[in-house]
Amino acid sequence: MVGLLYALPTTQLTRRLLAEGRLFSGNEHTQSGDQCTAGLNFKTQRPRQDILNDYRTVLATIYAPSAYFGRVRRLGRMLKRERAHRMIKGDLRSFIRLLGRIHQAGPGTAGSFWRMLLDCAWHNPKALPYVIMTSALYLHLGPFSRQVIAEIDREIADIDRGHWHAPPLMHLMEPELIPA
Repeated sequence: MVGLLYALPTTQLTRRLLAEGRLFSGNEHTQSGDQCTAGLNFKTQRPRQDILNDYRTVLATIYAPSAYFGRVRRLGRMLKRERAHRMIKGDLRSFIRLLGRIHQAGPGTAGSFWRMLLDCAWHNPKALPYVIMTSALYLHLGPFSRQVIAEIDREIADIDRGHWHAPPLMHLMEPELIPA
């Protein structure tokens, strides 16, 4: 998993950013805790669009089908299983459903999946159930990463057009002014 840095309440980071006058005041967007799209709930030292563009590049790279299934292929080769997984009711049906959905998961997904699956069947067949389970995660992660990239692209475009404005900054209260 990868996300944008988010200063969580009551952490040292939050206290430091507050002391530096860089923590945004809480509105629904900055307080959601969603590190994928609502991260950076503080004034960054680097330009915000540069950070977002770097994040976008990381997401596009690690969730590209060839990269994702390349990691699953390496996992399949590294797993050491003493015995094969016993099939249970529904395993075959779930596998067939996965095959249908993997072919609809976007360009390059099916080919990368099949290369990984054949590699595992050849080099470590006892790991097949585990790489299949890990492959099924891509049915969520692939589309979700594309959704996050689209949201990041919109935010970058808003910054470039001058439509994004930083939320108000939170101000550190003097200790004697804090209600008891």
